[in-house]
Amino acid sequence: MTTKKKFVVLIEDDWEIMGNGLGNVADLQYLPALALMNIADRYNAKVTFMVDVAHQLVLNQHLSHPDVRIQKTIWDETVLLMKERGFDVQLHLHCQWIGASFEAGHFFLGNNWNVGRCDPADQQRLISDSIDYLQSLLRTRFPEYSVCAFKAGSWGLQPSTNLMSEFRKHNIRVVMGPRIGMKCPAQSLDYTQMEEAYRPYYPNPDDITKVSTKQEDVVIIPLQPYDPDLFTLSKYIYDRTMAKYRYKKRFPFYHSTSIPQKIRKLNPLKDKNLFRLGMRPYRTHLKIGNCTLPYLKKSFDTVIQTLRDIDGVGRLPILIESHTKNFHNHYDDIEGFIAYIAEKYESEVEFSDVTSYCRELHDDPSMVRVGNEDR
Repeated sequence: MTTKKKFVVLIEDDWEIMGNGLGNVADLQYLPALALMNIADRYNAKVTFMVDVAHQLVLNQHLSHPDVRIQKTIWDETVLLMKERGFDVQLHLHCQWIGASFEAGHFFLGNNWNVGRCDPADQQRLISDSIDYLQSLLRTRFPEYSVCAFKAGSWGLQPSTNLMSEFRKHNIRVVMGPRIGMKCPAQSLDYTQMEEAYRPYYPNPDDITKVSTKQEDVVIIPLQPYDPDLFTLSKYIYDRTMAKYRYKKRFPFYHSTSIPQKIRKLNPLKDKNLFRLGMRPYRTHLKIGNCTLPYLKKSFDTVIQTLRDIDGVGRLPILIESHTKNFHNHYDDIEGFIAYIAEKYESEVEFSDVTSYCRELHDDPSMVRVGNEDR
């Protein structure tokens, strides 16, 4: 019998347009998702597409507009294509779409990006309607499909009490997004005191930063932190700055002066803490999108080395956040990174998807941390 590998790489893609409502489904969602699927197939990798259904619910309210109607159709057909090609599809929600209006070809969104801050009735309606939409769409061809995992837009899950109740009600078993050290006062988001930074854990329903003392219905998979050294950080900043001049720009309407100032200036995460004092001043997590291949390799090498030092725990997830909307000009970096993981770490790492890993956690609860246990 083959021994199971120690680490499980979970690539979860936040499949969405821009947070302020700008962008087109064809450009920011369909084309990069198609490329990611092709790359993943070449290296026998798996991807879970966390699809922002809140956006699609709003598109469905404005189908009299021909452009919106086309984007709605592309959205539906792309999600079906994901499943037809064997990829996982789960639920992602950006709650700023609640109550969005559509004027002169632009969507105007709200400034609350944390679903935990929504009115409980709005939470209930958004989650229920989104699950119904996604399951109705996919069960036409995949009768066994069900939603079991959730990723909050902008990582917002606080306060958590009512959200946890909704997750239990809808059989959502895995929630992703929190990362130790993350804080955004404007959105009442504070993960600086998380009790578990690396392992799946059962959360206290009233405070997801705390580990429950008993087995719960929901498991949190945290985004493991990565603190680049000063050289890596300096190179990262340099590459991001030069990218503005080196690479081709997107379609001009993304940055057109005709876009209302109200949309262009919408950035409720602007006060999110990014830097701190010390030799490693910047804290982030594993992610692919608009990063160079050397940075991606270094980040993965560093995180997996940290995880190797966690004794007595098998099948640890390595969660990688992906944003296909940011893939523009970085497809070679992304393919190189997935190839690097598949080749260098073949002996200890395997790719999986969130639904499959959710089943593993259900079958073996010892993989999930409970409060007060030895670490």
